[in-house]
Amino acid sequence: MKRGFGLMEVLVAAVVLAFLLVGLNTMQKGNREAVLRIRTRDAAQIIAQDFLDSLSKLGISSIPTDAIGPIEKSYRWEGAKNMAADVKYTLDATITENTVTEESKLGNVNYTTSKNIKLTVSWPFKKSTQSISVSRIVK
Repeated sequence: MKRGFGLMEVLVAAVVLAFLLVGLNTMQKGNREAVLRIRTRDAAQIIAQDFLDSLSKLGISSIPTDAIGPIEKSYRWEGAKNMAADVKYTLDATITENTVTEESKLGNVNYTTSKNIKLTVSWPFKKSTQSISVSRIVK
């Protein structure tokens, strides 16, 4: 009666184990890239919200009526084990006025009732450029 494992059995087990380890490594790399993509998008949303909030606090009369940007901002986040990123974001805003015209005895009078702010935040990711667009109406 034969006892133990033969050379072929050990080699087959080693090849199967190698394939499993390569598969797990590929999955881990994909997970890291997904986390990085999500974190950079979250940071872009935070930067966009902060920018829109600061414009809203200025008040309608202080917001310019043309484009703002490009503005460069950096953001750093740190995650678990060796996961950190410094990302440079570019902000571009276009602003349009919503006006109302009233007729009077002295002539037509235009009033700005609100301003529409459309903000695009873009950043490099791998070999492409990612972006988000948000908008807000300021009264």
